[in-house]
Amino acid sequence: MNIKRKLLFSTYWAASTAGLFSRRNTSSPYASILMYHRVKDGDTDCLSTPISVFEETLLVLKDKYRVVPLSLLVDCISQKRNIEPRTVVITFDDGYQDNILFAAPLLRKYQLPATFFVTSGYIGTDRVFPWDAQSSMQHPLLNWDEVRELYRMGFEIGGHTSNHVNLGIIPIDEAKREIVGSKEKIEEEIGDRITAFTYPFGGRNCIREEIFPIISEAGFRCCSSGYGGKVTKNSNLLDLNRVPTYQTTTEMFMEIDNFLTYFDGRMRLMGIDY
Repeated sequence: MNIKRKLLFSTYWAASTAGLFSRRNTSSPYASILMYHRVKDGDTDCLSTPISVFEETLLVLKDKYRVVPLSLLVDCISQKRNIEPRTVVITFDDGYQDNILFAAPLLRKYQLPATFFVTSGYIGTDRVFPWDAQSSMQHPLLNWDEVRELYRMGFEIGGHTSNHVNLGIIPIDEAKREIVGSKEKIEEEIGDRITAFTYPFGGRNCIREEIFPIISEAGFRCCSSGYGGKVTKNSNLLDLNRVPTYQTTTEMFMEIDNFLTYFDGRMRLMGIDY
């Protein structure tokens, strides 16, 4: 670890120990929606979180934060109620099999809720996401029995289109088929309605304004992004910010505590470009 990094980490822990973030979060309440993809060992790409790091993060979240289901946060925003300090929501994208093998058991161990956004056209198939095609590791996907098992465990299931398409560029008719079709397929498989959606790739340019009415008309209560930022009682339910996950717990809590944060391609230290 270089000197600059050591100084950053030590400054964060000193401020945290002094209670700076607790006081600030109480006066300016917000929620952090965490965006995970995979939880597994042996992989170094940015979509994978080591199992030990994930468990350490859950342990701190359980002890010092308020982890709630996404649906509860949506209720809070829809009613314009203040978000309680240190609120966190845990989500997973795409539908990797390690979600049920490694993440779900740890979430149950610490009795923490989560939402799993699954790409319905990939579930139960041997299809490979384009970004995984060149990986030296196998990244198998969930099957529908496993999705149903996650639902039976008490976790929320959400939509993520049928084929992980870029809603910022595809034709409107195709976008509607992807959004509505994924919802109908998931509801058919789990035997219940789903109300949460997140759009693939998560960037600002990966969705456009005319798509949001389609999401709402399909019956989704909320839609989340992936370019960073916090959620407040005034957030748009169809554009809920989510924050990336990190390879160390220190960096993860720097993000959650709004110390060193990612937003729209830039890192910010205490709100200032870093």
